[in-house]
Amino acid sequence: MVNRPSGYEIIKWKDFMSNQKNAFYKSVTELVQNKNYKKAFSELEAFFRVNPDDEIALSIYGGALLRSGDKDKAIETLKHAVAIYPNSYAAHADLAFVSENVGDSVQAIKSFEKVAQLNQNFYPAWALLGKLYFENKQYSKATAALENAEKSDPLDNDYRLMQKAMRDGDFAKGEQIARDMLKKQPGHPRAAFMLAHIASKVGAHEERADILRYCLSYHPANQIVRKELIISYEEMGDYDLAKQEADILLEVEKSYLNYWIKSRIFGHLGDHESALKSAENAASCIEDNDEELGKVDLLRGHALKILGRRKECEEAYKSCLKNTPDNGAGWWGLADLKNYQFTAEDKEAMEKMTSDENVNIAQRCQAAFALAKALENDGSIDEAFSWYRKANDMRPDLDFDPEENIEYCDNYISISDASMLEKQALPLPKGPTPIFIVGMPRAGSTLIEQILSSHSQIEGTMELPTLPKLERRIKLAGGKKFKQHYPECLKNFNESELSAFGQMYLDQTAVYRKNKPYFIDKLPPNFERIGLIHKILPQAIIIDARRHPFDCGYSAYKQHFAGGHEYSYNLRNIGNYYNGYLKFMDHWNDVLPDKVLTVQYENMVRDTEGTTRTILEHIGVPFEESCLRFYENKRAVKTASSEQVRQPIYTKGIGQWQPVEDQLTPLFESLGDETLKRFEEFLPKNIL
Repeated sequence: MVNRPSGYEIIKWKDFMSNQKNAFYKSVTELVQNKNYKKAFSELEAFFRVNPDDEIALSIYGGALLRSGDKDKAIETLKHAVAIYPNSYAAHADLAFVSENVGDSVQAIKSFEKVAQLNQNFYPAWALLGKLYFENKQYSKATAALENAEKSDPLDNDYRLMQKAMRDGDFAKGEQIARDMLKKQPGHPRAAFMLAHIASKVGAHEERADILRYCLSYHPANQIVRKELIISYEEMGDYDLAKQEADILLEVEKSYLNYWIKSRIFGHLGDHESALKSAENAASCIEDNDEELGKVDLLRGHALKILGRRKECEEAYKSCLKNTPDNGAGWWGLADLKNYQFTAEDKEAMEKMTSDENVNIAQRCQAAFALAKALENDGSIDEAFSWYRKANDMRPDLDFDPEENIEYCDNYISISDASMLEKQALPLPKGPTPIFIVGMPRAGSTLIEQILSSHSQIEGTMELPTLPKLERRIKLAGGKKFKQHYPECLKNFNESELSAFGQMYLDQTAVYRKNKPYFIDKLPPNFERIGLIHKILPQAIIIDARRHPFDCGYSAYKQHFAGGHEYSYNLRNIGNYYNGYLKFMDHWNDVLPDKVLTVQYENMVRDTEGTTRTILEHIGVPFEESCLRFYENKRAVKTASSEQVRQPIYTKGIGQWQPVEDQLTPLFESLGDETLKRFEEFLPKNIL
């Protein structure tokens, strides 16, 4: 009689064999990781003589073959494992991972689909299926895979802990949890999105973009992450890259929102015809949604205004107001045409909106500015000023401190001495010569730009964001390299580094221009950056557009700016800022004599030809009659003066402050006697 082992002995034997196998798996895996493939293959082959169909050993063997470079045999081995274990999601996953690694997307997709069928909660399968579908332009399947990946997310608990840390204000803990999540699941969208959000809060837009690009390398179908990447590129001023990502959004889904994003980016790039077309495509995607149609109408109105298509522009703004009656931006769009005639019903509707507390304050503010302009056009000057005051007082979210502004100006000027400005870019950056028009807003800079862009050798662009964005990069580089704040760090960059910054500026502005030898960058606040311009672009030409502070300040007070210029909603702040501007310009003229040409608005409108000849001589180009017919130039104009520069020159812009002189006392007091004396010769009584 044969003695049979007891049940307990059988269990002990199985445990022993299992432990032996586990030890073998661990040992041979370490050999593979250490690239000792010869010994690993030898031990695996010996193991297979006893255990020819061992699933785990076949998995290790396939991986080792792949690592050693024998891709064909790796695939053959893992297909053999799948044939033996057709219901094993792990076997199919091995084949899928290796197929994806060797570039066989067809086999990889087939295998991952089988994995997902066998185990719907296997996150890596859904994640990689999403990537593979996307790369093969199967976008609907990619989106579905992404949704399933989110449902099967093994790090959902980590995500909730990260959210709690952020809600509790423990940002360091939240950031650490997010980084740990990325170690567990590379490219994890929710972890990456949170890190990008943290980076954006401190203005680290480059790092934010790096994080989002990293995430998209694993999850390209994630439209939310791609939209966030577009925003980060816009913050950095990399509009070409933003456009590339927007193209991908539209390839995946031709939706209202994606066309809207594309239109916005075209606007940044100064391609307003394309912006208009994208806005119209966005409208075609909307069904039974007046609110969204109203937003598109507003976008169309802005683009048509810039392009000088007045009648269509008016119709777009009216359509905006019809579809979204509480859209104050539509009213201001019409008012900003400067001479639009509002009806009594229009004015009644605007006044009603301004007092309706259920309407967003930003929209009420714009309606108030529009009503003020309508009353001014009617000749009701006192009532108009009363509404301008109400409108300015409504402006939300302002952040301007006059004392801080004075301190900023004084500090910047004290650092930017002759020794700091001595070192310049070498070699000179290659490309066309930039002409910077700087100064206060509403000082005639758009008029100068329009005149110059009518010259055959000079190209007009727009208020380019390029230099401020580059300045930010220089600040980061200086802080990292020299442990110094800006502008102090400027002194330590060598000639070649300064040249590289200048070249970066010329390269990044290429999207806004064509092939003329000169181009205009008309961003008024660049007056602060004249020292930077001097150092990185020694060949640049700089023009200071200057206007009497009464007309300049009052005109700014009447303008609702789309963004920035936060000082302009308070008369005292306007005077403070104007004096800061003069401080800067006096300093630059002292340390950089003859670098900047000052063009006084009052001289320009009284003697347009003489002033134009002086400017062209400063630039170094011959006079052309076309410059005096600037109003015939059909180029797009994006600033608040777009309508004025499409008319012949006039002097009615001089002395507009006089009818409300008694109301402007805060401006006069803020400017002070010293400033006022400097501009006495340009008072209306002395020049008209």
